[in-house]
Parts: sequence; C-alpha cells; structure tokens
Amino acid sequence: MSYQLELSFSPVNELINSLHTYLCKSWHKRIDLGPDWTQNVHASLSSEFADQLEQTGIDLEWKLLHLLAYVSPNKNSVEDFLSWLHKLTLGELYAVLSPYVQTFPEDFGAVRDRQHRMLSEWNEVYFKHIDQEIVTALRTEAEEKTEWNEFEAYEKAAALTNGFCFEPVNGLEKLVLIPHYHFQPGNIFYSYGSLTLCHYASRIEPHSEEEDEPSLQLYRLLRSLSEKSRLRILHFLRSEPRTFIEVVRHLGISKGITHDHIFNLRCAGLLNVHVVGETVSTYSLRVERIQQIEQGLFDYLGMNPSLLSNPVDEMV
Repeated sequence: MSYQLELSFSPVNELINSLHTYLCKSWHKRIDLGPDWTQNVHASLSSEFADQLEQTGIDLEWKLLHLLAYVSPNKNSVEDFLSWLHKLTLGELYAVLSPYVQTFPEDFGAVRDRQHRMLSEWNEVYFKHIDQEIVTALRTEAEEKTEWNEFEAYEKAAALTNGFCFEPVNGLEKLVLIPHYHFQPGNIFYSYGSLTLCHYASRIEPHSEEEDEPSLQLYRLLRSLSEKSRLRILHFLRSEPRTFIEVVRHLGISKGITHDHIFNLRCAGLLNVHVVGETVSTYSLRVERIQQIEQGLFDYLGMNPSLLSNPVDEMV
C-alpha cells in the first residue's frame, strides 16, 4: 500500500500561512520569527482589522481555505486567486470541494466572502510587502526537491518534513507537501479523505550579520539535548514507537511539560512523528538525525574529524 507524493508551492500558500501564523497565538513564542514579528505586524494594522483578526479562530473554515488554495486553477498569483475566490458561485464552491469533503459551514457563501475580505486586506497591509526572496526560495524548494527520485514517497516525505511519517493507510491516495516560511519550525497538516496537505517548515533561515552565528537548525538540535527529560524520552523510544500517553507515564510528569519536551525534540528532527489521517499515533527515534549531531558541530567549527589526532594516542 502506498500513496502518490506531490510537491507544490504557490504564493497563495504563503499568504494563507502567514495569516495563519499571526492568528495562532499559542505559537507566537515558538516560531523562528519570534514574538517581535507579531508585535510589529499588529502595529501596522488598523484598529478595525486588528479587532477582526482578534476574533478569528483556526477552525473548519480555515481547513477549507487551505483546500481551496490547493484546488484553485488561479493560485500562481495572489490577485488572481482572490479574484477567483470572490467570483465563485455557491454551487461552484461546493463543486470544487465536494470531491474531498462532505461537511461545510452554515451560510458558506458568507463565510467565503469574509475570508476573501480578510485575505485581501492582509495582502495589502502585510503580504505584498514581504521580502520576495522568501517566495522565490519557497518556490525553488518545491521545484528542487521534486527531483528526489531515489526516495520512495514515505521516506521522501519524512526527510522533507524533518520526521513526519505519513503512514500509508487505506484511503490515503495523495500526500501534497507545501514548504512554508512564517510558521517555522512547525508543520501544519490536514486530511481530506483521500488527500492530505502538509505545510512543512522549509528551514529557510533569516540572514545573520554575524559570521560565527550557528544555524538555527544546529542551535535547535544542541539545545534540545540540554534537558534530562528529553534524553530520557530518546532513551525510551530507542527500541520501538510509543504513544504520547506512554511517554507521559514513563516520565511521570504532566502532559503539558511532556508535550513541550516532545515539541523541542521534534523540531530538532530527533523524532519521527507517525501520522494517521489527522492524528499523531506514535513517536519513534530518528536515528539518522542523531548520527548527524557530531558532523553538524564539526562543520560549524570548520574542522574535519578525520584529520584530528587522537589525544590518547599522543599520550601513549
């Protein structure tokens, strides 16, 4: 049993994901952009628009918006997509989505109109002003990774998403991977029956003025190992996949703290996250990432371990 893997990106994806990032308050301290980004964006909004966004949640409507961005024939341009979304009749709206979902919001036409207005204003006040190199890098990411023909779909998806393993269960026919920037290091995934969309952290890093600045990936990796409970999690997962509850019971600490530890290990790429539909079933040790720790540190230091003499040999 397997599924088809597709890599996709359009500016509309990042338009939606940037707004998703702003609305997802619980993530503001976790994103690579940091809480200052949220505060700066908020300061640029009108009080009326800021109030509107304050009352907007991430729910079924949002899930359908991501799906609309994928199925739209006009997604290569933000303006073309917004025009297409605005002109859809209610019948056309149901027609393009019904192959994937059967549950829709009440008064779907009004929902669509509200989404259109919100995205249009967000584009005007924020998205059209971002560094276009971000959009170019995301597009390049999708195009270049399409050439990873030596990997099977399952392994390729796990490598690109830094450890998300979408299990080939009955009914899953296509997995679409979409790189994103704003929500890094988080991944966002939605299941629509036979189709799953996963917006994965592209690992595009902001430019640093410091020549000796370590990469966020290396810093996150080394920092994730600085807590005893996280090392215990890795040890617990060394032999077989475990559920979240099993990890909680093994550590003997709260679910919230355990979740934070798993989040840090997951973002460092040290865990495989096994996904069935929209549910994380188990976690397992990502051995290949552990094997990269030493080499990553040597690369940062600019040292070749094979050329280093062994101090023990010198003492003898």
